[in-house]
Amino acid sequence: MKVNINENLLYAQGALAAKEYLHKAQMDMKMHRRFQPPTLRLHQQFYLKDKALEFQAGFMDAIGAFILSSLDGITVDLFRWDVLSVLQRANRKK
Repeated sequence: MKVNINENLLYAQGALAAKEYLHKAQMDMKMHRRFQPPTLRLHQQFYLKDKALEFQAGFMDAIGAFILSSLDGITVDLFRWDVLSVLQRANRKK
């Protein structure tokens, strides 16, 4: 699905919500030094509950971009990560 982020506010809001979730998860990991498997599912349900499909797509695409970057060996600084630019570049390549 090719998305123009500049024209799709719901998609962009979903992507930014994912960035916020990832930042909270990262801070939680630093504090507690443990991963709780249901955490992602619970937060996904919270953030995506009753949201439009475009919002959900933006959320999941941002999570995917973070995971793929991490698997590629890139350390993502969530304070400076411009998730919207990353997703825009990925969508242009499609």
